[in-house]
Amino acid sequence: GFDTVDQVLLELILAGALREEPGGGVQAVLPVFIGPARPGGGFEVFPFGKLTRLSDLPSKATNAHAGAILRQLGLGEDKVQTVMQLSVKQVLEQVLRNQGVQASDWGDVTSVATECGTRVLKTILQEIRK
Repeated sequence: GFDTVDQVLLELILAGALREEPGGGVQAVLPVFIGPARPGGGFEVFPFGKLTRLSDLPSKATNAHAGAILRQLGLGEDKVQTVMQLSVKQVLEQVLRNQGVQASDWGDVTSVATECGTRVLKTILQEIRK
């Protein structure tokens, strides 16, 4: 198929690599799972079943771009090569290991944004207190 740089996948790859890197500056990744919009407001449950259809192969274009960025940031070639081998499915599986926000649990867009902001601030405050 046609392979282009997927910006969301790129962000997830970079965040995952930097989260694992001492001094990488990323403490956590908070995915927000948004299903289809409900006609009256809010969101349906995120269709997690569709994740099984993700590719077991790397996105060559996206991974190459991530590798170039990680090299510019000074990460070692071993780490870059590891990232270059990650499949689309593996990247998402890494992100899903962490807690996320299911938009359908919180109702409207404002409530979802408030919940996300609250969780991010709690993480920041925990880090400051260390």
